[in-house]
Amino acid sequence: MQFNMITTHDQLHGFLASLDNSPICVDTEFVRTRTYSARLGLLQLSQNGNITLIDPIAVPDLSEFWKALDNKQCILHASSEDLEIIRDHKGDLNFTLFDTQIACSFLNLGASLGYAKMVETLQGIVVDKGESRTDWCQRPLSKKQIQYAAADVVHLTPCLDKLTEQLVEKGMFEYFQEECQTTLDLKMKKADPLKAYKAINNVSKLDRQGVAVIQQLAKWRLHTAQTRDLALNFVIKSENLWLLAHYRPSTVEDLRRLNLAPNEIRIHGKDVLAIIERVSKQDPETYPPIAKRLADFPSYKKTLKAMREVIQKCADQHQLPVELIASKRVINEYLSWSWKLTDEQRIDATKPKLLTGWRFKLVGHEFKH
Repeated sequence: MQFNMITTHDQLHGFLASLDNSPICVDTEFVRTRTYSARLGLLQLSQNGNITLIDPIAVPDLSEFWKALDNKQCILHASSEDLEIIRDHKGDLNFTLFDTQIACSFLNLGASLGYAKMVETLQGIVVDKGESRTDWCQRPLSKKQIQYAAADVVHLTPCLDKLTEQLVEKGMFEYFQEECQTTLDLKMKKADPLKAYKAINNVSKLDRQGVAVIQQLAKWRLHTAQTRDLALNFVIKSENLWLLAHYRPSTVEDLRRLNLAPNEIRIHGKDVLAIIERVSKQDPETYPPIAKRLADFPSYKKTLKAMREVIQKCADQHQLPVELIASKRVINEYLSWSWKLTDEQRIDATKPKLLTGWRFKLVGHEFKH
């Protein structure tokens, strides 16, 4: 397999000058263990059959490359984490996405078909995935590792050509394009730090003051993780945030009794205690409401079952994976919007996926909204 490896700015400039307006295949190799943001280890690109690898360790300033993606048609597979890296470096996602994994879903080849399985299914070629656990930020990379990385973009264009032909024949190409754009839009949507606590388990078991405490602790943890580039649980573990919100300690000795990690106490103990004290002095009327689980609504199980039956019928009719149309999370998003919000709140709230775009056309219109 032939490819060009870019390790200097001059080589990067030459490569950028060679780019045209035809689709470009993009893949990234990265490391994310202790950090909040993924550390980019290698960029793999292919355009018009020419494979190029960019070493971001050797060429750390890739701003010209990110800008060169503007308005391009970019082909990726299982793009979620790649898009996060591009967004964090580029600042936007100003290009057209063709995600071959999404295309495979619309063709009912699998809801989350891996790259190797897709290539084998469509091209009859077996791709070696033996280097998937590589530390891509370590240098030097071996010849085998580099060949493995290059293979991740070799087959994207021929696979997309076949997928596009089949999607057009099935009448699903426009829905595929819409889903790809939705993927980009969701990646650019800024998360609300005040809602970070909702990702923590068992929040519904806290009283109102506990919810207020965990809301502020989760917001502080997110900010700390972003500022120090640490994975959230390397600031304070999620289960310990819940303990802090439930027991609301007031001294360092209280923190020790909760069995927090020594580093959590030593580095963040004072901040944690200050947040808990500050919330305790707030007017209780300002506390968020107690989180109500959907499972606590009397008709939840019955409604969930009924909706799944309707969605399954739609999936069978259009030969689509149920998970593509509406996973349990998507159904719960709809039920939360429908049951937990007032009519006035729903006017300003973002509509759930099930009531927008192609999902609404296929099946969402059958549900009360």
